[in-house]
Amino acid sequence: MNDKVVRTRFAPSPSGRLHIGNLRTALFNRLLARHHQGVFMLRVEDSDAARSDATAIDGLQSDLRWLGLAWDAGPGIDDPEDWQQSRRAALHADAAERLRTADAAYPCFCSIERLAALRDRQQRAGEPPRYDGRCAGIDPAEAARRVAAGEPSVLRLRMPADGVIGFTDRLRGEQSFPAADLDDPVIQRADGSPAFLFANALDDALMGITHVLRGEDHLSNTPRQLVLLERLGLDAPCYGHLSLVVDERDAPLSKRRGAPGIDDLRDRGVLPEAICNYLARLGNPVPDETLQTLDQLAAGFDVSRLSRRPARFDERQLRHWQSLAMARAPLETLRPALQASCIPHELIPAFIALVQPNLQSAGELNDWAVRLFDDRDVMTDATRARATEVGPEFFETVLTMLESADTSDWKALRAQLEEATGRRGGALMKPLRQVLTGLDHGPALGAIIHIMPAAIRRLRLQRAAAVASGAGSDA
Repeated sequence: MNDKVVRTRFAPSPSGRLHIGNLRTALFNRLLARHHQGVFMLRVEDSDAARSDATAIDGLQSDLRWLGLAWDAGPGIDDPEDWQQSRRAALHADAAERLRTADAAYPCFCSIERLAALRDRQQRAGEPPRYDGRCAGIDPAEAARRVAAGEPSVLRLRMPADGVIGFTDRLRGEQSFPAADLDDPVIQRADGSPAFLFANALDDALMGITHVLRGEDHLSNTPRQLVLLERLGLDAPCYGHLSLVVDERDAPLSKRRGAPGIDDLRDRGVLPEAICNYLARLGNPVPDETLQTLDQLAAGFDVSRLSRRPARFDERQLRHWQSLAMARAPLETLRPALQASCIPHELIPAFIALVQPNLQSAGELNDWAVRLFDDRDVMTDATRARATEVGPEFFETVLTMLESADTSDWKALRAQLEEATGRRGGALMKPLRQVLTGLDHGPALGAIIHIMPAAIRRLRLQRAAAVASGAGSDA
């Protein structure tokens, strides 16, 4: 890495909310910039009016802010002309005209119908679809006359006829593309707006972007963009092409196939820390398996370590990181999700601290509140069957002891319960946990008994004794 300030960017099209794939791209670009104390930019590529949604621009910013992926340049920091592609039309048009004047680009008058027929013919012949250069040889003066007469046309970049176009990919090493295999791409649409390939590369150069990490589906764009920037006399960034994120069928991850978007994950209660820690390791073998801050992830970020193999999205791994994030979440993050009114106000901090290690989302606080503080019946068919198997005497004995016991000393209380019931270990703990909470897992049983109101403990044990004696559960 030279002494030049590293500038990376995330440049989404505002056509919808963030999904897992483009979020990972944003995260990796931010980590790269932070690793080198550089600049991370948010640029909105909205030059294609047909695909752009103005409201999505706000949504993209909201998603990134929620995730903690602050940008150093872009919306809210710079003028719109510096980050919103549709505001840069004059710059794009000027560059396109320079290319046309230098005969590095030419008008193409081929109709949509002709291009569709050409593509169909090539596909039937087993050839890759590509433009055949029909308009490349039109005399520039003749082409200019036809354009002036209003004949519809696009502008194509004139690619080299031979030779090899090569570059060093930050992930994949040396890459080379025979020029003869590359057709002339459209750089300006018939309405004068810039094509993606053109505006994307031009803005990278004009904005001083030094490093671009993007999906491998853009790999074939790179030689064309290198030629484009060379023709304009502009510096190209260093490119690195990330492996795609795939689903369990190894198909590219897509919301159309049920892949979650960031809005879906947020609605499920998944924390930003969990999402970022999981995605930072998706195709990136981070040695430290503890939950890390974004600064810690950036400090250890190494592009050379990124895998070139498809990165499979795994909900189980996301749940793992969610568990770690929930266990470390501060009270102020979790408390707003608690809507149950059955918990005494003064017990809320202790309650949250007790159940927090068992949460997958903050919304689960309400389920635990019902289980520990509400008088409704939490027994399931399985717990009723277990109560019947244990017998009413066990629950009656426990009930009697808890009426006068010091629940703050679980070690002593447990010894007393073992002596009184003749049960030890799981034989004591499991049925008691099941009838008190309706579950066979959760926080320490002693802590549950201590925080649970005496009236609720009494009611649950009475119900269990009634079920065990065959009298039902209406006690």
